[in-house]
Amino acid sequence: MPITPFHFGPGALIKAVAPKHVSWTTFALANCLIDLEPILYFLFTGEPAHRFLHTLPGATLAALIAIWPGKPGCEMMLRFWNRRLDVRQAKWLGTGAAIANVPAVMGALLGAWTHIALDAAMHAAMRPFWPLLESNPWHGWLSVDGLHWLCMGSGLLALVVWLGIHSRRA
Repeated sequence: MPITPFHFGPGALIKAVAPKHVSWTTFALANCLIDLEPILYFLFTGEPAHRFLHTLPGATLAALIAIWPGKPGCEMMLRFWNRRLDVRQAKWLGTGAAIANVPAVMGALLGAWTHIALDAAMHAAMRPFWPLLESNPWHGWLSVDGLHWLCMGSGLLALVVWLGIHSRRA
């Protein structure tokens, strides 16, 4: 994926379908942590390399960081978000600030592993199954345009689901 926010569409759809079972904030945090790797490589070497954090073991490590110590940070950001909303906004945009352990784990792991699956389709140099495989068998499972449509489409579908759920509550 060219930038991390493309990964948020599938996460938003997963959250919309299973809102009590998945934390979108730990999903997003795991994705951001993983994409720090190519950003830092680009800043220091000029090449946006996808190395350790873009393997299943590395992504799982990023997910563990998103769970702990990331979960308390995500809860702090949710409290900050809620404080900025007025009463009318809070009806639609307010959220619980506490993240239960199971949704935190599910969000972080799904965020990390879907990140690897999506990036592996796009970047031939990735080694998602390292240290077991030095190649990328997932490269090209979907075209780059298909990846963009999948990510944007899932984000739009998540918005439709979310609006449908919230309009019934209102």
